[in-house]
Amino acid sequence: MKYSSIAVLGACVGATIVADSAYAQDVAAPQATSGSENSEDSGGIADIVVTAQKRSENIQRVGIAIQAFTSDRLEQLGIRSSTAIGEFTPGVSISGSVGGQNQNVSIRGVTQNDYSDVVESPNAVYFDDGYLPFQGAQNFALLDIERIEVQKGPQGTLFGRNATGGLVQYISRKPSFDDFSGFVDVQAGVLDSPTNPLRYTVEAAVGGPLSDKMAFRVAGKFEKQDPYLINKYPLGQTLGPVSGDGADLGNDRTYSLRAILAFRPSENFSSQLTGFISRRRMSTAPFEQGQTIAVLDGNGTWIDTLKAGADETRLSIGPGGVDAGWDPQNTGIFTPGPPRPLPGGDYFGYKEPSKNFVISSAHAFSDPGYVRLSGIDMKNVLEISSDVTLTSVSDYKAIQKRDHTNATGGPVGLTYQSSATDSWAFSQEARLNGQSGTFNWQAGLYYLHVHNISSGALGIGLAAQSVNSLSRQITNSFSGFGQADWTFAHNWKIIAGARYTREKKSVVFQQALYAQTNELYFPLRVGDPGFIANIGPNLDGSAYIDRTSEPLWTGKLQLEYAPTSDILIYAGVNRGVKAGGFNAQLPGGIRTPVALTPYKAEVLVNYEGGFKSSWLNNRLRVNASVFHYDYKNYQAFLFAGVGGIVINNDAKITGGELTVEARPMRGLNIVAGASYTHARVYDVPTDVTYSVIRSSVQPSYTPPWRTSLSARYTHRFLGGTLSETATMTYRDAMFFSIRNFSAIKDKSRSKFGVGLDWLDPTEKWTIGFNIENLTNERIKTTIFDVTSICGCTVDSYELPRTFSLRMRYSF
Repeated sequence: MKYSSIAVLGACVGATIVADSAYAQDVAAPQATSGSENSEDSGGIADIVVTAQKRSENIQRVGIAIQAFTSDRLEQLGIRSSTAIGEFTPGVSISGSVGGQNQNVSIRGVTQNDYSDVVESPNAVYFDDGYLPFQGAQNFALLDIERIEVQKGPQGTLFGRNATGGLVQYISRKPSFDDFSGFVDVQAGVLDSPTNPLRYTVEAAVGGPLSDKMAFRVAGKFEKQDPYLINKYPLGQTLGPVSGDGADLGNDRTYSLRAILAFRPSENFSSQLTGFISRRRMSTAPFEQGQTIAVLDGNGTWIDTLKAGADETRLSIGPGGVDAGWDPQNTGIFTPGPPRPLPGGDYFGYKEPSKNFVISSAHAFSDPGYVRLSGIDMKNVLEISSDVTLTSVSDYKAIQKRDHTNATGGPVGLTYQSSATDSWAFSQEARLNGQSGTFNWQAGLYYLHVHNISSGALGIGLAAQSVNSLSRQITNSFSGFGQADWTFAHNWKIIAGARYTREKKSVVFQQALYAQTNELYFPLRVGDPGFIANIGPNLDGSAYIDRTSEPLWTGKLQLEYAPTSDILIYAGVNRGVKAGGFNAQLPGGIRTPVALTPYKAEVLVNYEGGFKSSWLNNRLRVNASVFHYDYKNYQAFLFAGVGGIVINNDAKITGGELTVEARPMRGLNIVAGASYTHARVYDVPTDVTYSVIRSSVQPSYTPPWRTSLSARYTHRFLGGTLSETATMTYRDAMFFSIRNFSAIKDKSRSKFGVGLDWLDPTEKWTIGFNIENLTNERIKTTIFDVTSICGCTVDSYELPRTFSLRMRYSF
């Protein structure tokens, strides 16, 4: 599809668009926001209700930096996946691995892009009231969502485990006891890449009362995306064609189903049972290759990576510009080798085609990866008295996951990489909420059990063998917590809270060598078929066995002042903590000292102040916050060669955020958001030998500036309602690795989108058209530096420009 024709189409749409942005407005449940979104009669910005403090409150009266997305806003912004909200939230970025198939939310520089499934995110994720402990499952399809809340800064007092940097809550639409309702939503789109692949989405939901005491809601979703990376891999060039090798990449399909049953047998008791399953299937990671060259110091230590010039034939750059050789075995020792066969290419004579979305990749299969996620959740609420409520939440989740990657991205089948997990978790929370005059309090107990079995495999394609990391980790976490707030002198409030946690972990970690007759199979347990020998992590080949028992605590102390009903000023200190853990590093290459297998708990102390304000009869909202993080034992992911581990380093992060929402005239909504983050991690080594240590680096996935601007104009048209939308987001340049090597950085990027939606006079049918990534910007999502073994990086990108049509029927 030619750019010129697209530009004309975009201009035609834009002629009637005022603009609407990639901003996640502070909104609450649909009943609190749908009127302001879809009608023209209120004029002001709707009140917003959130549960950031585990009780329903107007967001403008909560002294926490929060963004929230309603279902209406998600539709307007075209958000389909759980992590896409990060693009529209100041101070939030998206980290990832496996060509972007794994994605996680990073908040204010607090991030974790380790692809190992034994690692948990420092930013907690909740489905309704249940914690999701599997980092590899955070990227999922959104299904019949009521709202999403993003809370920035430590939230450990009330939410507990691993909310060091903040948390994201995904809140399902609940059953109604009043009437039946539902919808069917169908979308079809085309991606602007050489073969114009298609993307389909079908979502439906229905629910209502079964009796005056029972109600239900069932929702389902199917998504399918065709491959968009065209693979020109010449079958048989290296290993001979493995069945299915050479497939086009980027395809993805997901099935999701959720059912909720609500029960209220009396006025003072209610119960809700939720069950869900999700099945996702995806291709080998959609990586493209970039040609690079390593820079070595006088001791032969790798200290930087540069993009390879078009005429480059050296393998690496030593002192004085000499060719310092290569490290094909990933040993950390560079030795002489033949020059690059093709100037500007990788070590094996391959150079990525200049045409975008065209690759030549071995170890490429159409559907070797999958994520199977399921869970069940029971929430019971008992009103003991008019002032005291008891809430119990029991939650179970399970995941089975596999992924597959060509570790060097090109046609030479040198290595491939895969990981797998088969894990489950159970949590139980019981809490009391109470109120007495201007004094509110809550206290509770929490227990979490996580049973994690995972494997990481590095396949040696030319030898038909793999080296594997096999890990079994069991976590038991017990905690007690309490928080109270007291409003005094009419407009002052003090908040204090604390949580004590005892976290116990045990691990058995083994590295082993396996024969690989089928690269799409790899083991989860020692002794699975193909086993040859144990090779580590101890020097004698034995397993690493350990256990820990850590006392952890979090706390909050905050003062708030509300001079008027429209202004809130707050300042406080908040302590967050994430427990230590154990690495399950890949074997081979530079041997990781066994002493680096465990890593310590990280502690973040946040000093934050801000204000929330409404002006001009609630036609203007201005919210801002500033913060400083004093960070001890920051858990940083150090990737070097073809593997990585989590290490501890101190850090400091300072920044601020601003959001402005205005309704200057009937039907027009304008929103702007901006954030600045200055983050530094100290004394970071370039590899596990600690031969070279950098005194100060930027955390990965932490752009200094992020901004968004939006406008949406809604007016009467053909008896119905026409909404015209445009979006713009900007992120500053950022590194994709804690090593901060030059080639592992993407420049600043802007992204635009436009859309039209028409709601018919009956308010049942919606017809929409939108364009995502209007200018077809090539925005990187991950970069992994494997320069030492192939003279290249493997890079992944956001989707190209995408055109979509949508039809929705609501009842």
